[in-house]
Amino acid sequence: MKHQFTLPSFPDSNFEIEVSFWTGKQILFKDEVLVERSVEIGKPFLIPNDNGGIVKAYPKATFPDIIPVLEINDLKYNIVEKLKWYQAVLAVMPFSLAFIGGGALGGGIGAVASLLNLQILRNEKLGKIRYLYVVNVTIATYAAYFFLALMIKQWIN
Repeated sequence: MKHQFTLPSFPDSNFEIEVSFWTGKQILFKDEVLVERSVEIGKPFLIPNDNGGIVKAYPKATFPDIIPVLEINDLKYNIVEKLKWYQAVLAVMPFSLAFIGGGALGGGIGAVASLLNLQILRNEKLGKIRYLYVVNVTIATYAAYFFLALMIKQWIN
């Protein structure tokens, strides 16, 4: 999923970050030009500035969101608005399967569904209907878990 944003250090530039749903890989563009990434610890993006220098932007994880914040000179910049508390609760609700007795099966299914819910909540194009999609994903996740658990139990017996 792609997200557009600006940074105070680069007021005349437009940035876009693409975060992979499955791998979490991040790709950054500045004015539609791919920004190189360093191999040093933290793997910062190397953003060229107007003076011919390089600004290091370190992507930092934000729980439960999959969209990182960028840390530049010890200041953190949000790429997207933080999720509201009820959005975060809705998004990670499928992961509760890991604690309801689902173990690895519930945790795996719940983790994938939670990531999908986060992606849905970040899709502004869906408007308010995205909450209905998130509820449907959560219900489908619980149904799939109980169906798979029943199938595995019958297979074992």
